[in-house]
Amino acid sequence: MSTDAAATNDRGEQLAARVAAALAAAEIPPSKLGAARRARLSDAERALYFWILRRFSTDGCPSNTETRFEAERLGLDPEAVFARLSREDLVHLGADGEITVAYPFSGHTTAHRVRFASGHETYAMCAIDALGIAPMLEQAIAIESRDPLSSEEIHVRLPPEGDGVWQPHSAVVVAGVLERQADSCRGCCPVVNFFATSNNAEHWLEAHPDVRGQTISLPEAIAAGRAVFADVLTAES
Repeated sequence: MSTDAAATNDRGEQLAARVAAALAAAEIPPSKLGAARRARLSDAERALYFWILRRFSTDGCPSNTETRFEAERLGLDPEAVFARLSREDLVHLGADGEITVAYPFSGHTTAHRVRFASGHETYAMCAIDALGIAPMLEQAIAIESRDPLSSEEIHVRLPPEGDGVWQPHSAVVVAGVLERQADSCRGCCPVVNFFATSNNAEHWLEAHPDVRGQTISLPEAIAAGRAVFADVLTAES
């Protein structure tokens, strides 16, 4: 093996180790990575789940009427299937029956706005979720977010594969969780944000003792997003 190849492998192994640590900090288990996220769904449940995710990327959050119609078209009982998707922590409905969460997407406005090449815009639940959309859908995206401490804007342009580009160059992500919260939408999503600098991220963590977390680089966050979402929509083997 050449010296260059060995160095490349070392960097890859180091990145993998840091990404694993970031996922652990956000309490994202192996059962939530890639195809494992929807492995426990039936074929019809999986078809509905895929339909919901793709709708977010083209037309936005589907309405309660649309989701019920699609569930029934697939031979599913709407109440039962959404209870199932909620137990799997994949899709959550609000009290009005409308979708509030369909990781990586949010049914409500968040700090993480995602724009597709078509011009369509939607929102992601957190920074890692936003970064997972490009590999999941195999589409280039642009992300606009805001530092929770300074309100400085962060911009990321991300292709489906490889690293993207971002401004400011000093931007980082906090990976972590709020204590005593179960579902990701309540536990890690409020914590996993972009920050303009590592100093801002550390100051924010110090000001929030109820958060267990750590600062990670943008390449690490991009790799974490890919680990969680890249294979969610892949065809069954």
